[in-house]
Amino acid sequence: MNTEARQAKGTIVPMSWWRSVALLLLPVVALVGLELVLRVVLPPLPRYAIWPPGQTAIYRPSEAGTPGVSGAGRFRINSLGMRSDEPPADRKQTIYVFGCSTAIELFRDQERAWPQQIQTKLNRVPGEPKTWVGNLASPAKTALHNLLTFQYLVPDLPRPDIFLNQIGGCDLQMAIGSSYPREMTPETHMTWAFSVMPKAGDFWRRLALVRFYEGLGPVKIYGADGQIGWRKCRQEAPRENIVDALPDLTVALSQYRQNLSALVDRGNEYGAKTIFLTQPTLWSEQMGPKETELLLAGGIGPNGVWCEDHRYYSPAALASGMARFNAATLEVCRARELFCIDLANAIPKQAKYFMDELHYSDAGADLIADVVTRELLAYQGRAGTAKRGAPGSS
Repeated sequence: MNTEARQAKGTIVPMSWWRSVALLLLPVVALVGLELVLRVVLPPLPRYAIWPPGQTAIYRPSEAGTPGVSGAGRFRINSLGMRSDEPPADRKQTIYVFGCSTAIELFRDQERAWPQQIQTKLNRVPGEPKTWVGNLASPAKTALHNLLTFQYLVPDLPRPDIFLNQIGGCDLQMAIGSSYPREMTPETHMTWAFSVMPKAGDFWRRLALVRFYEGLGPVKIYGADGQIGWRKCRQEAPRENIVDALPDLTVALSQYRQNLSALVDRGNEYGAKTIFLTQPTLWSEQMGPKETELLLAGGIGPNGVWCEDHRYYSPAALASGMARFNAATLEVCRARELFCIDLANAIPKQAKYFMDELHYSDAGADLIADVVTRELLAYQGRAGTAKRGAPGSS
């Protein structure tokens, strides 16, 4: 019986083995091909990154949680894991900003964050070389975490010209055991410095297909409920739970100075200038009612226990501690003959410029961007201003 006859009677003709294998391999070949295409289209995933590359989110401010901050806080991470633009190929000057939450400014729109504003303002100055500002900040980053960034991340980044370090506020909080976990191991510090780093079982997460799929997800939206809750707990703390003396800061300040000097050494290895910015705060011995209403931080212990224990350091104690850390910053500036910018004295301790005791309102971020841009131009002898050579505060 011929083949046509057998088929007419419903007899199944066995498929050749190679056709069976080909059909089985076809989806695999398609996935491998798509992976290769996506690897060409998508930027390579860095070994270390502060934020997951390509991450997007919206942080929605509110008058109760983030007073003085307006508009949706669009949050976009570039291919290098920074809240910054992609570095342009024709850039002539690269500036990196170190800092903690006061430099990453989650609830402020990307374009209005003060590091991004510095890039915009510098590039508007006639004759100024095209500048790109890479934001290396993330919440709770201290000088120690900045050193880890130098060790593991900076070698893979575009070569720097200037390092701007807004520093001291988170170092103080870690020193007094406020906001941070009670036990910080070396592994914990690494996870606080980087959200992306090599680890066992990392193969699947680094696939371009997986990254592409994750990028298709909805944009995450965050509100300011946490700030509202912390402010309520701080305002309701009984007076007997307000502590007027900080722990001994001698050892912490000594280590802080060593870390700052080490940051200068790391910058020098790249032939880059290091500029420290002191940390402005609202804390003072005598705070007005508008400023007092903004308080939400300074709790004793991790921030997860603030609303349970209702124990806080007093504004006067915190102001004294911050003044000592800022003074230590300026001491290192003088000892290492650096040009530094004393933002703590440039930003008035007024509610207009802050959304809480540490983080800035729109007016505060705008003022910081203006001050830093002006001082950078003056230091470099541009915009018709004589170049400054004297070390220390501006």
